[in-house]
Amino acid sequence: MLKEERHQYILNRINRNYRIYITALSTELGISDDTIRRDLAELDEKGLLTKVHGGAIARSGIPVEFTERLNTDVVTKQQLAAKVIPLFNDGDVLLIDGGTSNLEVARQLPPDLRISVYTNSFPIVDVLMKHPDPEVIFLGGKVFPSSQVTVGISVFQALQTIRPDWLVLGVSNIHPQQGITAPDREEAMIKRCMIDRAKKRIALVDSHKLNTAEVYNVASLNDIDYLVTEDDKIDYVKEHWKNERLIIM
Repeated sequence: MLKEERHQYILNRINRNYRIYITALSTELGISDDTIRRDLAELDEKGLLTKVHGGAIARSGIPVEFTERLNTDVVTKQQLAAKVIPLFNDGDVLLIDGGTSNLEVARQLPPDLRISVYTNSFPIVDVLMKHPDPEVIFLGGKVFPSSQVTVGISVFQALQTIRPDWLVLGVSNIHPQQGITAPDREEAMIKRCMIDRAKKRIALVDSHKLNTAEVYNVASLNDIDYLVTEDDKIDYVKEHWKNERLIIM
């Protein structure tokens, strides 16, 4: 089998099963473990999967650029956002991370809900400025254009001064073993800081993000309180992820 054919076989398998193992692929293809390792390393470098110990797992395939994600799966994002709105009450302090799903949360916040919202997202600030009641505090810092958020030491320092009731975390990849990961190191660091500061953490996760991982670690599943996904994926997550602490909704 040619290398290009092996690579396609590997990608087909990971798209079906989300995770593949070196030993299993070696047996299936009748080639050495070392050859499979090299194949996985090449595919990882191309951004087509994520190499992990003993094999590889899928990447979400979701575009990195915020503007490319903005108009995809809009109805799903609206449905996920609608699930979390009833969790918020007058007097709450919210920390809303960047992301197109989180932007829908901001759009659906009731205009008369008297809350304080901290965010590092330019689009979310733009939406919330039109609401009459929420107090909006922007976490200024170094601009990260692809996600339209701020990152860096000034954001980190500002986060040390607050203890929000809720964090709505921006998530691009989530996996039952690898937890939450991200493709950018600085953004991953800010997300970890947000998780450390918040009392309760929410992750809006559509099916494209499930069972996928990226390079930089953000958090384990135990660091999240609510995982919000499509109705037809709830039973799957409960059955296969088996995390008793996590509330799936």
